Amino acid sequence: MTVISLFKQRTAIYQKQLSRYMKYVLNDHFVLALLLLLGAGGFGYSNYVQTLSEGAVLPRIILVMIMTLVISTGTIATLMQAADVVFLLPLEQEVKKILEKNVWKSFILLAIPLSFVSAAAMPLLVVTLQIEFSNWPVFLATVLLLKYFDLRVQYSAFLEKDHGKRRLMISIVKILSAVGMIFSIFVNLYSGLILAVLLVLAGTFYLKRFYGNDKSLQWTIIIEKEENRLQKIYRFINLFTEVSFIEQHPNRLKWLDKWIEIQSRKNKDPHYYYIVRSFYRNQSYSGLVLRLTLIGILLILFIPGTIIKLILTILFLYLIGFQLIPIYQQFKQNFYFQLYPVKETGKIKSIQRLIGEILSIVAIIFIGVNLTQEMSSSGIMFIGSLIFIYGFTIYYLPRRLRKME
Repeated sequence: MTVISLFKQRTAIYQKQLSRYMKYVLNDHFVLALLLLLGAGGFGYSNYVQTLSEGAVLPRIILVMIMTLVISTGTIATLMQAADVVFLLPLEQEVKKILEKNVWKSFILLAIPLSFVSAAAMPLLVVTLQIEFSNWPVFLATVLLLKYFDLRVQYSAFLEKDHGKRRLMISIVKILSAVGMIFSIFVNLYSGLILAVLLVLAGTFYLKRFYGNDKSLQWTIIIEKEENRLQKIYRFINLFTEVSFIEQHPNRLKWLDKWIEIQSRKNKDPHYYYIVRSFYRNQSYSGLVLRLTLIGILLILFIPGTIIKLILTILFLYLIGFQLIPIYQQFKQNFYFQLYPVKETGKIKSIQRLIGEILSIVAIIFIGVNLTQEMSSSGIMFIGSLIFIYGFTIYYLPRRLRKME
């Protein structure tokens, strides 16, 4: 088997795994919630853009930060494995060719979300720069060129031995991406495009000169990066269904001990004691709640209308509650609960209590944020949240968990 056929086989297996899991991720509930979120977000964004004037500075600063973050997101899919450092080391030159092809493959794949984000940014640029939407291809070309340069630097970092230099390379390309966006968003689109073209030409020449074929691959770095990339994907999928490939690395989080003690003081059930600690120590769940809460706060702050805010509140509570349901799998992974003489009903009750508490805290945060703007809509949000949390935890959740059992 040649190196080319080996990586073709890995690509086929990788795509087959993702397609098998996507049917669980893109389920009816998630797609409906996503459509509602996009609709509400689009409506609020449209209203916000109408309030802007020509030359507005703060919205463009935020846009520069967002676009720089989006350009910096996404890595090369190398599909390297731990055993490659032993078995493929004699074929390093062939592996280099495969990795260079993967740079282009990753670029084409990442160009799709970049196109959507750049198109979404155009209404703001149309108002603040007083340009036509027909200039979108110019802005898109700038974004894609900067992303291609980012991927080229990532590949060159695979050839750099020194850890400090690798970090410096990644930091420099982020700074240059930010500069390119500043020229596009604060000067004009064509100046940003010219800068991006010059950056790609000069940067590619420099990288090929100093990181040519005489440099050796840093195999352990490449394999570590690929494992981290795959784990991020698997953790996201694990929010919807159980994934056997995921690696859990719980954190101690000693500073949360006092809060956890207060939270579990009134409930001595071992299931709750275990699951509440699993939630805080597993960043797949606690991080999810934090991210969705922050996004919900921003939307509630900027989107007007009582009905829309109520829909957003219930939508985010549903997203958080629904995606916390797989935490129930923690009991299956811990065989001690099969040995301890405890009642099985404690599992469902502990999950009900945990999710109910989390949703209540998130609802209080949303309502508290909205109180700074409106009093009447906050009361409606409170009643709607109360009804939803009660129905979700008391009626829907037990049935869902019994099906999982």
